[in-house]
This record gives sequence, C-alpha cells and structure tokens, in this order.
Amino acid sequence: MKEYLKLGFTDPQHLYHANEMSRKHLFYYFSLLALIITFSMASILLSVMGSLRVDGQEITETLPVFEIRDNELVVETDEDSYIHQTDSFLFFFDPNGSIKIEEIDNNIERLNVPIGVGLMEDQFYLNVLGQGLPLSYEQLNGFDDTQFKEVFSQLGRFSPVVLLSIFLVTYLASGLSLLYEWLIVALFANVLKTLTRVTLPFKKLARMALVALSVPTIVIAVFEAFGFFLPFVFEIKLGFALYFLYSSLKNYKKNQTI
Repeated sequence: MKEYLKLGFTDPQHLYHANEMSRKHLFYYFSLLALIITFSMASILLSVMGSLRVDGQEITETLPVFEIRDNELVVETDEDSYIHQTDSFLFFFDPNGSIKIEEIDNNIERLNVPIGVGLMEDQFYLNVLGQGLPLSYEQLNGFDDTQFKEVFSQLGRFSPVVLLSIFLVTYLASGLSLLYEWLIVALFANVLKTLTRVTLPFKKLARMALVALSVPTIVIAVFEAFGFFLPFVFEIKLGFALYFLYSSLKNYKKNQTI
C-alpha cells in the first residue's frame, strides 16, 4: 500500500498505475483511509469532551439552589431567569416561565452552540446539534441542584468500554462516508474517461478514484485533527480528486498512443 500512497502524493498524474492494485490491497487501502479519518474525528471528539467537562463545571458554579417538586422548578429564593453561554453549552435557567423553547432553539442556531440545556419552569429541555428533546418534570420529581452538578461533573468522562464503542461507531461512520465520496468520484471518473477517450473498465477507474481521493482526504484529516476546519470540504476533495484523475487519464492516453 505504501507505493500507492506515495503515488498519490508524489506523482498523482500517473495514478493509472493504481490499476494494478489487487482486491486485497484495495480493501486494505480503503480500511487505512477510514482509520485515518477516524483518528482525526477521535482527536476532535477528545477535544470536545475536554471542553464539555470544563464548561460543565463553569455552569454549575453559578447554579442556584433548586428542586423539582410537584412537576415544577422550585427555587429557595427569588431568582431571575438567566442564560449562561460557553463554547459547548447554552444554558437556560428559567424558574419564572419567561423563556420559550423557540427562543432556545433560535439562540442555539444563531450562536452556533452544539448543546443547549434548559431548566424551564415546567419542563427540562435539551437541544443537541439542532435536535430538540423536551422532558416532563413528572419523570424528574426530587431532582435537585446537587444531582444536576453530579451529572455535569461526569460529562466528558467515559469508561474504556464506552470509548471503544465510540471508536467503532466512528470508524463505521467514517467508512460509510468515505464509501459515498469514493462512489461519487468514481462516477465522475467514468465521465472523464469518455472526455479523454480512454478505454478502461469501471473497476480500474474505481481504483484510480480511491487513490486520487486519498490525497485531499488525508490532508484535510490532518488539518482537522489540529483544529483547523475548512468550509466546503467535500467540494475541495472532489475538485482535487477530479483534477488528479483528469491529468492521469490524459497521461495514460498519451502513453497508449506512443
């Protein structure tokens, strides 16, 4: 597989040499790319987990004393409703019923915060990445500020079994995402084959497409692992991959006619 990685990075205009890749090497190459993407996503996840723990502690430091009693949020003294924003959370404490769920959703979207938590007058509200989940206090009677702080203190802390499960799920998701991108690039490669008047079966074009896609995929994964996020990631991958494929197919045509 090393020669194909080297080919993609040092001589992408001759990607047609990837036609010689065996099915076993193709499987290993795909698995390696999915693993690289997974490690990049895991690095991001660990960073988010650390932020959750720090931000959770920040929120609990200013939390008033309260208890869920008779399906309502009850505070010991008169407390004004307030909003506390961190990098990971938008926290709403509203014992007075002055904040609406729509206001929470709009603020989360506007401020681009991944998680919203609302202790409302008559319900608990959670919004994760734009997906809202209201929860009746009937299921939380007796819940108080001490228990809330305990829950938040556990954020970002996972057992090895949970971490392994997250890694496996992330690897599966990375593989499916890579498979989708590979299919799109391979279909475009089939169009480029017609434009360059090259005769190659689709299975060989697919091998070229995977190696062409690997270059921008690995570079972007490294950038994201260090916290640098680019817009239009798929479009960037597609653009570079198609450029490499077009150049390689032209060279292949030239060598065939010599």
